[in-house]
Amino acid sequence: MKSASLLALLLAAGATAGADAADVPEPGAHDAIVAATTEPRFLSPWVADVPDSPTVPSPTKFLGHIAGAPGELTRTEKIYAYFRALAAATPRVKVETIGKSEEGREIVLAIVGDEKNLSRLDALKAGMAALADPRKTDEAEMERIVGASPPFYMLHGGLHSSETGSPEMLMELAYRLAVSDAPNVREIREHVVVLINPVAEPDGRDREVDWFYRVLKGRTDFDRLPPRSPPYWGAYVRHDNNRDGVQRKLALTRATQDAFLAWHPAVVHDLHESIPLLTIWTGTGPFNANVDPITAVEIQAFAMNEVTALTAFGMPGVWTWGFTEGWSQFYADSVATNHNAIGRGYETFGNATAETVERWLEPDRNKYAGKSVTEAEWYRSLPAPKKPFRWSLRDNTNYMETGVLAALQYAARNGPEMLRNFWRRGRNAVAKGDAEAPYAVVLPEAQDDRSRLAVLVNLLRAHGIEVSRATAPFTVKEGAFPAGTFVVKMAQPYRGFALDLLLPQKFPEKSEWKPYDDVSWELPASLGVEAKAIEDPAVRAVAAEIVTRDVAFPGRVSGTGPVYLLKDTGQEGLLAARIRLAKYRVEAAEAAFTVEGASFPAGSWIVTGGAGLPAALDGAAAELGLEFVSALKAPDVARHALDLPRLGVLQTWADTQSAGWVRMIFDEEKVPYTLVMDEDVRAGNLLGRFDVLLYPNTGDDVAEIVNGIDPKFSPLPYTKTAAFPSQGSPTSSADITGGLTWKGVGNLEAFVRGGGLLVTLGGASVLPLDGGIARDVYHPKVKDLETPGSHLRARFRRSGHPLAYGYREVVTILRGKTPVYAVRRSDRERIVLAYGTKPDRDPAYADDEEKEKERERDRANAKGVPAPKDQKPDEPALVVSGGIKGGSELQGKPAILDIPTGKGRIVAFDFDPIHRLQQRATFRLVWNAILNWNDLPPATGEATLGGSAAR
Repeated sequence: MKSASLLALLLAAGATAGADAADVPEPGAHDAIVAATTEPRFLSPWVADVPDSPTVPSPTKFLGHIAGAPGELTRTEKIYAYFRALAAATPRVKVETIGKSEEGREIVLAIVGDEKNLSRLDALKAGMAALADPRKTDEAEMERIVGASPPFYMLHGGLHSSETGSPEMLMELAYRLAVSDAPNVREIREHVVVLINPVAEPDGRDREVDWFYRVLKGRTDFDRLPPRSPPYWGAYVRHDNNRDGVQRKLALTRATQDAFLAWHPAVVHDLHESIPLLTIWTGTGPFNANVDPITAVEIQAFAMNEVTALTAFGMPGVWTWGFTEGWSQFYADSVATNHNAIGRGYETFGNATAETVERWLEPDRNKYAGKSVTEAEWYRSLPAPKKPFRWSLRDNTNYMETGVLAALQYAARNGPEMLRNFWRRGRNAVAKGDAEAPYAVVLPEAQDDRSRLAVLVNLLRAHGIEVSRATAPFTVKEGAFPAGTFVVKMAQPYRGFALDLLLPQKFPEKSEWKPYDDVSWELPASLGVEAKAIEDPAVRAVAAEIVTRDVAFPGRVSGTGPVYLLKDTGQEGLLAARIRLAKYRVEAAEAAFTVEGASFPAGSWIVTGGAGLPAALDGAAAELGLEFVSALKAPDVARHALDLPRLGVLQTWADTQSAGWVRMIFDEEKVPYTLVMDEDVRAGNLLGRFDVLLYPNTGDDVAEIVNGIDPKFSPLPYTKTAAFPSQGSPTSSADITGGLTWKGVGNLEAFVRGGGLLVTLGGASVLPLDGGIARDVYHPKVKDLETPGSHLRARFRRSGHPLAYGYREVVTILRGKTPVYAVRRSDRERIVLAYGTKPDRDPAYADDEEKEKERERDRANAKGVPAPKDQKPDEPALVVSGGIKGGSELQGKPAILDIPTGKGRIVAFDFDPIHRLQQRATFRLVWNAILNWNDLPPATGEATLGGSAAR
């Protein structure tokens, strides 16, 4: 298509939409944009040209090509260099560093606005901080600040590494905002301060760019492309880096959240790519009840403004509403929603590759809220094309940049009301906290593991939530509490977020729309910390001081030995402690015992050793919050040595996601381990290298695990070279294709049958249970069961099993969308932990259920009371937080199976006890398997399971 005809069409469609002849076009830019745009309808007049500037470098001049040019991607260092070149050339741009990635790369924030606003940034930031706390800012002062302040609008690009377009687009957007004299841009510049984080995940960005130039460049057949992104993104995590909003484990999360709390932008807008052609997040519902209702209205107003603007330009496939719900608030943009601002997001159609490719929107594969994106709806009046079309990186840029310009224009025209609503939401939160129960949530200092209490308190504070500590004992209707109790009073601006983090979620059972991700993220359930909601208004007057620094509970060592005891109360730090005490003998008691009047449960430690032990214990106690007490001699109790195994962490090249979270916690805890890749499993001799293999959660089925990345792409290298320096870490291979293969599965079976322990988490359990390594485990029929990331109760059927050390009989776990398993009635001793609190009522074991009913009748008759009516298990008792459908089908099913196999064992979890490094209360289940790897007891009747004697 000739550029002149396209320009005429654009001018006819959008002559009044903001294009301005006052801008001198950069020579050649328009022709390059038109050439890179595949169809006229995929371009708007707002971005059909680039203004020229004699003093400020454009992306074209700096990069040597337009932003979004075919076949071109820009590494992080050059992107940052461009933003710094802008800042050096114009007072309308500033750049600051807000953090560093796990691999040491900068995370930067560019500030763009007119000279007047950028010259008074400190005053503007102070004004936004004042609006954020209405307890200090009355309505009159609010109006004064609103009258003098433009809103801050924060944009995040490059969060997901395979979503390659936003870092390119943001360079052009920043340049346009800095130099253009178009009326719409001038309006934005004068009335909004735009905060741009061009690359939220710089480690992953560089890996993706190197991968493109190494693997994808020149390939244009989209359906036959090799993997469109490298096996690793960040140092630890891939797609889950947008699921870290609560736990703040990743450097990028801390950097962006801390930047929010420093700037208090009215809007945080994440730029993602996946769905055709541009969807603007608003959500189908249900909506989170702890989010102020104003928010749901305001995000709809923003979205419909953008849908209107792009539809008016004739750009098809722009829509809102039908993607995700409005329930889950743990994504990157949620930092705004949780702090009384507006969290927003885009999904533009992304190819991952920078090459132009043909795409076809298959109706059945592109449905959202039950409707195809090629169908017209009230929220999508101009649908995406039904016929195949070519799609380019520049098409993506056109959509994303036009949408953002429309959003910024809306902010420029509605800034005062946005700031008022920001203040109002905080005011509403304080008022509700003062007038509505619960008035506070208390966190007693007496916990099973005070280190996890410290994690909770410090997380709340990092999120900007006020935590106080009672200065004297107090009594309310809910009980008496000593001085030092942590008190989170709800009359504070972030009340809604505090409730979200401290109290259970209750996802509507009859919701019309399925949830997009987890529906529970309650911290007390995740961390195993007791928290109590206080509905007595008297708690408002409890004397308490605000905690102003991170809390810690250092442990201690009492006495001088020669034997030291550690009471096992479920402390998370026991695996790390065993590593610190590797030189000394540590034994676990197999039964409860008493020493000098003090009771110690099963699993408690008995530590002995020679010179240096007291100092080693002092160090471990101080670091990990553990308390050791001395004894004159070891107690007379059955016990076994906690031998440290040779530990391997199994991950496939096709799925490194969940293994990354495991690697992170092992690295933090200084736990020695070896990453075991597909080729290592194929090579065999696993028992010669490892005692324990831990396979973290995966979403792949057995066929995907076995087959891996298609060998037709072989060789597909992931190695560090001079040309591709970001590749080859943390593992490398000259060819990442091929998967485990069935030979590899056979090698894993040989490892187990020869005496090794295979521990599988969540979805990874499909490998041994469906792949034939374990026998006599099957999938029971389930009809209605749905568990979308909810906290559930489970009960130990074998409370004396080493996996149960440190736990009470009933525990809380988080279960997602994993398969359901069952075993024969004769094999029920394989079940260590079962879902629900009444496992014997599982319909799969009808004989046992009938016997239990008979026992209930006998007990009732003996007491002279009517026999209980037969009824289904109480489903709400299963759910701690979140929601579930068909819960009766899960009652009694295995949550953890311990299966002796040959000379070895399979410990298979039906849930992920590590899940995104959130579920710290269940870490110990995995640590127990590792620490007691060669002392797991045989199940009754299984001494010869698999044809060989079991340990």
